[in-house]
Amino acid sequence: MPAIASSQQSSFNIFFDFESAELSPGAAELTERLAREILPSARVTLIGNADTAEAKPDRISYARGNEVLKHFLRKQSLMKVRFNVVANGISTPLIKTGPNMKEPQNRRVEVAIEYR
Repeated sequence: MPAIASSQQSSFNIFFDFESAELSPGAAELTERLAREILPSARVTLIGNADTAEAKPDRISYARGNEVLKHFLRKQSLMKVRFNVVANGISTPLIKTGPNMKEPQNRRVEVAIEYR
């Protein structure tokens, strides 16, 4: 009988300012704390998101994911981790809004960490 593989997954959100892909001091601190917790065996997906009021939401959500990735890759301990960046744009909001509505909770990168 084959063994059943189990996996553990956790998820965290890093929030961004309107029309920005730069990490705020608080967001940088959170990425630092996450970087210390991620094990080399992890698979990490960085899922960028935007709100409906931002110009070019697909582009900015991808830039946000890449900004978090750059921050993580500065850590020697994360060099063996498998990272993937995904841009969701406005397709998966935390808070549903109408068009052209600013919603800070939708401007985020979801950091999904999985261990197998």
